[in-house]
Amino acid sequence: MKKTFRTLFLALSVSSLMAACSDGSAQDEQAQQQQRPPQAVDVVELKTEDLVFNQELPGRAVAKAVAQVRPQVSGIITKRHFTEGSQVEAGQTLYQIDDTLYKADVNTAKAQVRSIQVQLENAERDLKRYKNLIQSKAVSQQQLDQTQASVDGFKAQLAVAKAQLESAEKQLEFSKVLAPISGQISKSSVTEGALVSAGQSQVLATITQLNPIYFDAVIPSKTMQDIKSRFKSGELQQSGQKAKLILNDQTVASDGEILFSEVQVSSLADTLTVRAEFANKEQVILPGMFARVSLDFGIRKNSILLPQKAVMFTPTGEASVFTVNNENKVAPKVVQLDRAMGQNWLVKSGLQAGDKVMVTGLQKVQPQMQVNPNVVDLNGQKGQ
Repeated sequence: MKKTFRTLFLALSVSSLMAACSDGSAQDEQAQQQQRPPQAVDVVELKTEDLVFNQELPGRAVAKAVAQVRPQVSGIITKRHFTEGSQVEAGQTLYQIDDTLYKADVNTAKAQVRSIQVQLENAERDLKRYKNLIQSKAVSQQQLDQTQASVDGFKAQLAVAKAQLESAEKQLEFSKVLAPISGQISKSSVTEGALVSAGQSQVLATITQLNPIYFDAVIPSKTMQDIKSRFKSGELQQSGQKAKLILNDQTVASDGEILFSEVQVSSLADTLTVRAEFANKEQVILPGMFARVSLDFGIRKNSILLPQKAVMFTPTGEASVFTVNNENKVAPKVVQLDRAMGQNWLVKSGLQAGDKVMVTGLQKVQPQMQVNPNVVDLNGQKGQ
């Protein structure tokens, strides 16, 4: 009996000792937590700003003008006046077609005009004389009427002859094949000595105008309707319809402007085509090339941007952030987001200017926890 009591006493003593140690450890841990410095976190102090409401889309280069050079008269090519692949100017002579027959036609037409002019002048003199003699009955009315008819007939013949002369001169002019536009010319499909015909299907050469150059970008019709609705509600204001061309290495190649958007929606892809114009003085951008096109549709006043890394999403898609109040304590807030703009979200509601939103340490804090905030900008740089 004494042995059993002694064993029970020892067990109770050990239990009491362990309980005392456990209470001491808990108190020590609580004391350490109270002495531990607040968690350091980076925060962004939100500000309102006027944002350019833009859309970055893939685009494809399209030449501003393309002209296919064809002959307007028939004949033998006697001379080519350009270097293949060179820059040509509008009105520059590209080819010379043998003009021997066309010069002869012009000379013939000129002679015909002169012949009819002489006959007309004689008839007009007779008419003038007969009009003076008709009062003295020296000529009959029939003679006067016949002379008048001759004058009218010669005038009509002269008009026809002048038209034929003009046509012959045009034919002679067309024997010089001119550049219809300025631009870079392709290789020639014919050589000197080749026979060409008016209205032929074969193209002699092609001229492509590269400066300025167009870029066609495809935008979903739903996105365009959303932009128009924002303008209608007053959320967006006109900004000059500016555009930027972004190459594959992310460099801005040129600034331009939006020209127009199509009014017909593609039935296959439910998209619209937007065309922008850019300067291409160095002609480094060629038709068919792809690049990114940033289109500025309008200005959104008093907007708030929020870094994407500051936002947490629930399984149902609800967005929230951790804010830091004036007492440097963590306070969660539910927010509504509009759209992504670069590395940021455009805030629709839930936050206002002056709010401090945590962007680092989100996994290390809890609501009402004391923190040590360090203010940074939207790019993560230390705030001023």
